[in-house]
This record gives sequence, C-alpha cells and structure tokens, in this order.
Amino acid sequence: MKKSVYGRKLGRNSNQRKALFRSLISCLIEKGKVRTTLAKAKAVKGQAERLITKAKKGSLNDRRIILRFLNKKSLVDRLVDGITPNLAERHSGYLKILKLERRKGDDAVMALLSFVDELPVIEKPEKKVIKKVAEGKKVAEAKK
Repeated sequence: MKKSVYGRKLGRNSNQRKALFRSLISCLIEKGKVRTTLAKAKAVKGQAERLITKAKKGSLNDRRIILRFLNKKSLVDRLVDGITPNLAERHSGYLKILKLERRKGDDAVMALLSFVDELPVIEKPEKKVIKKVAEGKKVAEAKK
C-alpha cells in the first residue's frame, strides 16, 4: 500500500537530495537565477522562499538557521543584507519559474528559477595579486 509521502524524491536518496537543494539555493542567491529541470525548480522553490522569509527578519537566530542550511557566511550576508531589503514590501511569492525549451539529450522540461523583482548587481571587490620579483621581494598589485 502506497503511503502519501510529502516531497519529490527526484531519483535520489535523502542526503543527495539535501545536497542538491543546498547547491541550487546557493547558486540562486549567488547569481540571482538558476537554469534547471522543472521538477527540481518546483521542489526547491518552497524551501528557498522559507529561507527568504527568515532572512527578512534578520535576527541573529534567523541568520544562524540560514547559515545551518547554506554553510557559507558570505551567502547569508548577501541574502539578509543584499536581497531581502528589495523584497521588503512582499509577503510571499519571491520566486518565479519560467518554462524553457526541452533539453536535447533526454527531452526533460527545463525551467528558469529566478526572483520576481530585478535585483541590483553587487560587484565583488578587487583582489590584490602578489607577484614575486626576482630579488625575492613581494609586490602587491591590483587585479585588473
């Protein structure tokens, strides 16, 4: 007898599913959009919206809960300080799923998971590159 089990399995065991969801949500926060299959996009959307709702409060406890899921402090800071202020007037529905053409290899329906509102582009600060000079001295130069 089949029991009603919540959620999509996506042909993976639970650890693989958690890792997949974590990586998809991390890419979504980092880049603003993710191109994936429709089934994966639908499975990730609810969990990502719950994290965004927690990030809107921005308390220390909420940051720790988000950090427990994402495992990168830079992503938590980007979500809480960079993304959620733009979504302050929304109560829900932060993400949208757009269907794309089918994938050539296996004919899977592809989708684009992105934020409803256009997010501002946050540029990364330039890193200093240290080059070794023949005399053994190190010279710091700005990367161009």
